[in-house]
Amino acid sequence: MPSYEWLIEKGIGETRAALLADDTIVQARIETDSSALRAGSIIDVRLSDSANATGRTLATTDKGDSVWVASVPRALTQGSLLRVEIIREAVTERGIIKPPHARPALPDALPKEGASLEMRVKASGYPVSYQQNHQPDRLEKLGWSEVIEQARCGDIDFPGGRLRMALTPALTLFDIDGHLGSLDLALKGTEATAKALILFDIGGSIGIDIPGLSGKSDRQKVAECFDQHLPPPFERTGVNGFGFLQIIRQKKRPSLPEQIAAYPIEHEARQLLRQACRAKGAGKRILTASHFVIDCLNRHPDWLEALARESAAEIILKADPMRPIYQGDVAVEFPAF
Repeated sequence: MPSYEWLIEKGIGETRAALLADDTIVQARIETDSSALRAGSIIDVRLSDSANATGRTLATTDKGDSVWVASVPRALTQGSLLRVEIIREAVTERGIIKPPHARPALPDALPKEGASLEMRVKASGYPVSYQQNHQPDRLEKLGWSEVIEQARCGDIDFPGGRLRMALTPALTLFDIDGHLGSLDLALKGTEATAKALILFDIGGSIGIDIPGLSGKSDRQKVAECFDQHLPPPFERTGVNGFGFLQIIRQKKRPSLPEQIAAYPIEHEARQLLRQACRAKGAGKRILTASHFVIDCLNRHPDWLEALARESAAEIILKADPMRPIYQGDVAVEFPAF
């Protein structure tokens, strides 16, 4: 059996956590320091509309944010107050923010905030370690940047092939491609997909496009392979004659790919801050990046102040309009003596 350990890094603007299995990252999580409602939060909302075709009712928080509430008691009318539990956090799709989903809270429930990433990690039952900026970068040594790049671009290599992951409004889609024999490729690709779902915390509706399966027996082997590598609970169809498998998993919060896709500039700005925190030397930190990333940093003076405190150095921002947003770098200008 592998040895499991959570490794947490509390960065500027976000907390990062990785579940390690014998020094392999099997789960990667990021939680930003935002004020978004977390899953598990219990709050009071005011009903602002009647139930729609899905049975959900639109409500608003005391801050004016929208929440979809399921199973509202019939006796409550528009304008009524209701205590609810957040069961799915807000999700952003192509610039559209889908409000959180909630349900009526238990009668004796008191208002509270949902568990943070750090709290959830500590409740997992696995040992927990923390990584500080002055310590060796275990996350990077174990492939953190590669995992983040997979989540960002959607290309995930496995022995003999590659997964191509695409985010759509309806589902997260995986396409299996490679040079192995049809059944071997399907089995390895399906295993890799199941591991990606765990790695990135992908829930909701998921589809896998599996090429070249010739018969019912092969399709059944692929479905059984998927079951072996993805822990329950989940629901799935069989692999149909077109080689498509659909899965439904519980979704409490945006997956890591969805987080990055929803706010790519903010994500890259925080990754640049991570680089700057770990840059060696006592001189000025010169952060060079796309002007979009630099503008983002300028809109977060608290991030820059935290970096200045962490590095005990002056911070200089340089915008390069020719750079993609994901190609920032950090230089240290050593003082002249």
